[in-house]
Amino acid sequence: MQQPNPNPNRDRNQTNNAMRIRTLVLVAFFVIFLFGLLIYQLYVLQLRDAEDYRAQAAEQQLSDDILPATRGAIYSATGKLLAKSSAVWNIIANPKDCDEAYLSEASEKISELLGGTVSAESILEKLNSRTSQYKVIARGVDMLTKDAILEYTNTKRKQNEKDPDEQARRVLSFYSEQSATRSYPYGAFLSSVLGFCNSEGTGVYGLEKSYEETLAGTPGRSISTQNGLGYTMNGDEAETHDPINGNNLNLTIDENIQGVVEDALTQAIADYNVQNRASALIMNVNTGAVLAMATLNQFDPNTPNVIYDDTMASILENGTLDAASLATLQSRLGEKAVADIVADGLIDSDEYTTVQGMMREAQWKNKALTELYYPGSVFKLVTAASALDSGLMDTSQSFYCGGSLVVNPESEQWRHEYRCASGASHGWLDMAGALNYSCNLYFIHVAESMTPQFFYNYYQAFGLTQATGIDLPHEARGLSYDADEMEKTQTTFYSSAFGQAQKITPIQMASAVAATVNGGYLVTPHVVDSITDEAGNVVEQIGTTIKRQVISEEVSAEIRAMMEENVGHGTDDGGYHSCKSAYVAGYRIGGKSGTAEELDQPLRPDGDFRKAISFSAVLPIDDPEILVFVMMDDPRWTYDYASQIVAPVVGNIISEVAPYLGIERDSSYTSDGYVTVPDGIGTGWTTVQVNLNRLGLSHKLIGSSGSIVYQYPYAGTRVPAGSTIYFYTATDQDTMTTVPDATGKTGSFAVQMMQAAGLNVDLQGDENARVTTQDIAANSSMPMGTVVTLQTAADTAADGEATGDIPAADPDPAAQDAVQPG
Repeated sequence: MQQPNPNPNRDRNQTNNAMRIRTLVLVAFFVIFLFGLLIYQLYVLQLRDAEDYRAQAAEQQLSDDILPATRGAIYSATGKLLAKSSAVWNIIANPKDCDEAYLSEASEKISELLGGTVSAESILEKLNSRTSQYKVIARGVDMLTKDAILEYTNTKRKQNEKDPDEQARRVLSFYSEQSATRSYPYGAFLSSVLGFCNSEGTGVYGLEKSYEETLAGTPGRSISTQNGLGYTMNGDEAETHDPINGNNLNLTIDENIQGVVEDALTQAIADYNVQNRASALIMNVNTGAVLAMATLNQFDPNTPNVIYDDTMASILENGTLDAASLATLQSRLGEKAVADIVADGLIDSDEYTTVQGMMREAQWKNKALTELYYPGSVFKLVTAASALDSGLMDTSQSFYCGGSLVVNPESEQWRHEYRCASGASHGWLDMAGALNYSCNLYFIHVAESMTPQFFYNYYQAFGLTQATGIDLPHEARGLSYDADEMEKTQTTFYSSAFGQAQKITPIQMASAVAATVNGGYLVTPHVVDSITDEAGNVVEQIGTTIKRQVISEEVSAEIRAMMEENVGHGTDDGGYHSCKSAYVAGYRIGGKSGTAEELDQPLRPDGDFRKAISFSAVLPIDDPEILVFVMMDDPRWTYDYASQIVAPVVGNIISEVAPYLGIERDSSYTSDGYVTVPDGIGTGWTTVQVNLNRLGLSHKLIGSSGSIVYQYPYAGTRVPAGSTIYFYTATDQDTMTTVPDATGKTGSFAVQMMQAAGLNVDLQGDENARVTTQDIAANSSMPMGTVVTLQTAADTAADGEATGDIPAADPDPAAQDAVQPG
């Protein structure tokens, strides 16, 4: 039997005490825990993450706006503005803070203010992105439009109906970001050199890319205090750090010379049906300054994504590839690059974007420095210079050309037969004759006098194994066989000697030619002359960079003499001058042509190799100043030799550029004589120009390329040397011009007036004296090309009487056959 508890109260008290202790301990634990948590939070807020919270607070309290810098401009050598930036604004919305009830109305109004350039539907779609705080509504709007939109959105407010005294709140959250738009006033002009910027304003091609840091500048900042609604607080002064605008580029390229080059290339591409574009450059051989550089067809950097080549655009849109369009696509974009895409003869919807992108990339490339080609016989200048400089040969060294040469005749695998062009047999030739006749076999013999390593050493010295370092992006290095490879394969070595194995860029070849004629110095080509700030102060002057002397000045003089023999002097001396089509009366010109077979490309439809043809001319050859280099890729014409196609183009360029640059004619040339105009009717434009260049006459084409149907002045007319003859391909109607009044003007100024009006001038008397009479009345309407005779007062005639006889300008039928078209 259980005994009763004698003291039940004591047990109950003990239990209560234990519970109280446990409760106190638990409360103490929670108090300590919460206190520790508080201390930890204070530690986090005040110590560990203090900087982060301060930054967040500052972000909420401060408005930090980027102030974009204005991108620097690009100017030509004469100060012509070629690329500029203008301030524009982007309109930004914060959909999260926009009242849904006002979105439809706002979309309509903003679209109206934007002139309909952005649809109301598009704006509404962006404003309905309720989770977004940043939506670009419009880009590149002008200041007036920006102000109108922000005025509308900032004044669109709603009153709190429950508290009429409360300030009305803004229901649309819009603001602007300053930006800039890049524009190119002359469109496609010089575009392969200028390049362009992307939508973010960053340079991605051409000078815009290579001088990105120079042009871009440094953005500024504006920091101000804002309230909880996002408005700048009244009376608060913003802390502003002004942007540093970009510097300007001043080019070595003269827009007048560039225009001549682009016009000549445009004409040549049309005349000779050039399939894969053409490039040209003019460079000062002593400094490396590039006076002109063109790749045609070009693109418009204002809208660079448009495919500007009509043929390529047609292929893309048509989608079905016939044999011709397939060949064009392979030529322009590369056979391997498009192999998978065109395998089925179609450009389907999945391939469209890829091909379009490849076409854009192709049109943006500057062919002179991004695409490789076989230089052909122009390279023989390098081989000749190397042999002469080394002392292995002299210019009198002769070899016999029998029309063909078989190397490794005993080997079935390595046997190869070399031939000169058209199977010609040149007989015994010295070095000058070999360059003039462009004899491949002679230069194989030159190679045999060297070792592959010896040849390669000079090849490197001329800078052909590395980029030239021109201040433009994407320059290719070339594809070269080294000495070991040429040692293993003898035919590679021999072919290299006459330019048919190594692949280089036109700018590499032009730089090497410049080194052969300027005394032997390899200079770095450049297109920027100086960098200036927005105040016009010169920040950096780009000078001449001489890498090394490759050959001696004596050898350079020998190369120049042989190049001049190639061109001749325009006289019928009974000799053969392979490059005579580049001659311009009065100028001492040296030149070398190059016709190379594109061995790594598909054959043309006629079964022959595609050709890369080029021509390099230097003048004045006795004291070189400029080099004119033109290259055409895959022409499809009756003839495809550079001496027949490219040399005339180079001569035409020289005929306009040399007088502009003030290059002196040879002392034996007289400019005050008279010339009989040749008959150009029925002949091609190129032939006409060659004949007139040889006679010292200028020329203008009215109409597109083709055969000449009319000319003025007429064939057989005697005109002053230097006169301009106008040729027409589509009409026999003269283009008329108004004769200005030259009386009272100085003779030199009067000549400029007449020439500006498209008239030729026969000036009688001192050019510094005043014009007393003109034989055609002022304000008369006359055909362009008409010769106006001006008489000035003689220096010694006190009474002001005119002196000097005026020769007749009547046609001379007997002289009509004096110059036959070639």
